Amino acid sequence: MRKTVFTVKPATSKTPRRISSGQSLKGAVGLITRTCSLFGFALGLSACIHTVPIYPSMAHSPASGEYLSARLAARENDIDKAGAAFGRLAGAFADDPVLVRQAMFYRLASGDIPSALAYAEYILEQNATPQIAAPDDDAAGEEGDLPVAEPSDDQQSDALAHLVVAAGAFKRDDYLAVDAALDFDANTPLIASVVHILKAWNTFGKAGATAGLAALDIGSSDLFIGFHPTHQALMAEQSGYTRLALGAHENSAFGLGGPVGRRAYGAFLERSSDEATTRQYYELISTQPGPDGKVARYGLQRLDRGEKSDAFSQVTPAEGAAIAFYAFAAFIVEEFAAQREKAAALGANVGPPRYNFPLSLAQMSIYLDPELDEARRLAGIIYNLYGDHSSARAILAEIDASSPHYEQARVEIAAGLSAEEQYDEAFAVLRKTIARDPFANEARFAMANIASRQENHARAVSLLSDLIGRLGEQPMQSDWRYFIARGDALMQMDRWQDAEADLKKAVDLAPDEPTALNYLGYSWAERGINLQDAFALIEQAVEADPTSGAIIDSLGWAYYQTGDYHEAVLHLEQAASLEPADVTVTEHLGDVYWRLDRRIEARYQWERALELMPGDKQANKIRLKLANGMDRENSVTMPGK
Repeated sequence: MRKTVFTVKPATSKTPRRISSGQSLKGAVGLITRTCSLFGFALGLSACIHTVPIYPSMAHSPASGEYLSARLAARENDIDKAGAAFGRLAGAFADDPVLVRQAMFYRLASGDIPSALAYAEYILEQNATPQIAAPDDDAAGEEGDLPVAEPSDDQQSDALAHLVVAAGAFKRDDYLAVDAALDFDANTPLIASVVHILKAWNTFGKAGATAGLAALDIGSSDLFIGFHPTHQALMAEQSGYTRLALGAHENSAFGLGGPVGRRAYGAFLERSSDEATTRQYYELISTQPGPDGKVARYGLQRLDRGEKSDAFSQVTPAEGAAIAFYAFAAFIVEEFAAQREKAAALGANVGPPRYNFPLSLAQMSIYLDPELDEARRLAGIIYNLYGDHSSARAILAEIDASSPHYEQARVEIAAGLSAEEQYDEAFAVLRKTIARDPFANEARFAMANIASRQENHARAVSLLSDLIGRLGEQPMQSDWRYFIARGDALMQMDRWQDAEADLKKAVDLAPDEPTALNYLGYSWAERGINLQDAFALIEQAVEADPTSGAIIDSLGWAYYQTGDYHEAVLHLEQAASLEPADVTVTEHLGDVYWRLDRRIEARYQWERALELMPGDKQANKIRLKLANGMDRENSVTMPGK
């Protein structure tokens, strides 16, 4: 997952476009900061199972309609509705283990843990063997959808029900009940890895921190131990093993500990290290956008006041289990997102996003520790991805204003409102955020993005100019995003020279950032100027991000601008396979087909581009092409146009 940035894609000076006010999923989760080959652990948590047929007992009863309603809700990722419908079915057909499991799963994913717990206890009492992980995604197993390995029935077993019952026992501090719930054969490495950490925290609860540490160290070689340093650090501090805690915290913060690990390390340094070391750490992460930067600012403010944080100093077994559930939830989201990207790069139809299993883990995390804001953000992000913006707002609104995640949570709430075209409400949320925190530059950036979405480019430029004016004389590397965004808005206003200066500034700040390289290179190529430099920038961007449809499109368009249509079409077809729903990519493919005298295919692509709902200017341009074709003599846009 990349760093937390708003998605910005090149646009021509003629063609207005909207800068997304959403974030990449990986950037939002921000868990895995190094490359790791962990995907095999997730395969046992398949997001697909075969379609469950209508049961004969329902075929001629009112329940058949309820079942179809439940399945439709599942297909559309309407978690609450699916949970309610499957719950009613489970009440009517309590002897059907599949329906009971689906009821448990959807109640869990929707955050109704008490209901999910009741179903899970019933499942274990009946010794059923329902399918694990994601009955929600039964609709995803159709031809052409994302291929994900499916475990066998004995692997699927009752693992999720065991985890739910264990969560309920952790909540009650009933460690004997946790022992009983976790006493099962976890047949997938990922489930076994989760269970191992939960057992260590349970031992911590029963016998103390030293025993918990020992339990964490004992395990099979098949376990994934990337998250162990985080839990080792939290237990070691409570055992009085300060040196062990320090080393584990360092491994966590600079390894796979994610936002929790980085936040916990800073708090530990405040309590246990000298001020210079602590200040150095906070200054290191202060350059990062989003919550990490806020963690640093709040930490430095405490140092200035002579205060120390007590965060993560007395983690309970329930809170430790919550951290484990969150970490694996975020990991699964990242792995599935990466798999979707790879499949899309190969031309597969990946279908809609389905993250209901990690959503369930995140809900258990929130249940066990309502103040673990990282888990709240993850759940809110998934709800927004599903288009369930009201549920996203409800869960994100619980993040307190004192949290380093508060600003980003408000940005995500505003993004959901913007997606619903409630622009005034979105602006109101962001203005209140800025009024509370004058350093809330992410909120300012979000306001500019919403203005661009409305095609109010003058307002976007004004907002971004105010933001950039607050950066000081030496903007940070991560500030390249603001210059790209303002450059884009300036291009929509036909202020090319001002826009070019901003695009160059973005590349100066982040010379290895593929989006910045691509944006400047594409903008030159679009105008037929500096083509040699444009090719160099775009090729550098392709090398950095070879699966980006937007960047591949830029390379194809650069060849198009030189008149090399045969080379251009190869790249533009590849870009269209990577970005089939992108208006500009689709339009470009139509253009090159026309130049190659493939007129029927060209018109088909232009018609598709219109179906993708471009902005008014771009739509009018495409309609003119459909009506009149293209003038072969004007294949290269004149400089400055």
